[in-house]
Amino acid sequence: MIKVQHHGIAYLKSFVIFNRWGNKVFETTDLDQGWDGKFNGQPQPMGIYIYYAEATTYKGKRFYKQGNITLIR
Repeated sequence: MIKVQHHGIAYLKSFVIFNRWGNKVFETTDLDQGWDGKFNGQPQPMGIYIYYAEATTYKGKRFYKQGNITLIR
C-alpha cells in the first residue's frame, strides 16, 4: 500500500498516481487512503509510476512533491 506519510500534514489537497502512458490510476484527498496497485479492481503491471502530492502543513505551509514509484509484484 502506497500512501502519503502525514506527519505534520493538516490537509491533503491531492495525491495522484499515473502510469507510464499518463493515465491516472489513483487519486485521493484522504490522508488515510493509499494505492494498492490496482485500477478499477484490476492489478496493474509491474513498472514505473509517477506520483504528485499537494498538501498543507499545520503551520499553513503548502508544499508539492513528485516522484517515481516502482511497482513490483
